[in-house]
This record gives sequence, structure tokens and C-alpha cells, in this order.
Amino acid sequence: MAKFSRIACLIMVFGMVVNLMVERGEALSCGDLGASISQCSPYATGAVGQPSPGCCSAVKGVYAMAKTSQDRKVLCNCLKQSSSAVRGVQLSNVAAIPQKCGVPVSFSPDPNFNCNS
Repeated sequence: MAKFSRIACLIMVFGMVVNLMVERGEALSCGDLGASISQCSPYATGAVGQPSPGCCSAVKGVYAMAKTSQDRKVLCNCLKQSSSAVRGVQLSNVAAIPQKCGVPVSFSPDPNFNCNS
């Protein structure tokens, strides 16, 4: 159960970076994260072979809300920080979610990725 809680935290970090803040027109923040992409946790941990339709829908929603390069940098940094902090998450699976869902994301959850590039 603790493993699932940590995974849920990662997914929440990835998911809601954009949602709450963009709706209010403010800069994005990792502190405003929620559970919009919790449906991605089975794929992120390798429990299933493909992201669910709900996961893809949430990822597409987050991507649509990240309108500026600063929004995308914040999203990238939040994803990197949470991915490295949560055990049991397969970084290759997290990195593959956008592509498998048809979302053109140019950053990676790899802790060594430069989000400023």
C-alpha cells in the first residue's frame, strides 16, 4: 500500500502541475498538483503494458494547459523531482506515456535531463 501511495504522489505531481494554476492565469507550481493522472500509475509501475484511455485523456489535458515555455519547464522540473523520489516507478514507462498517448512532449523524467533546454 505504501508503494501505491508513493506512485500516486508521482502521478499527482505529473498530472496537476498545469490544471489549477493555468485556469486562474497564474504561473504553474508543483504545490498546486492534484490527482488528474492517477490513472497512469499502473503503466508507470509496469503493472500493465499500455497506458489506459483515462491516463491518456489526463495527459492530453495537462499538455493542453501548458501553454508557455515556462509552464512546460515547471512541468518538466516537477516530473523530474517526483520521478526520482518515488520507488517502483519505471522512468522508461513514465517517459513513454506522452508518446503512447499521442502528446508531443519534448522533456523526460530522467533526473539528468535539462528542463531549461
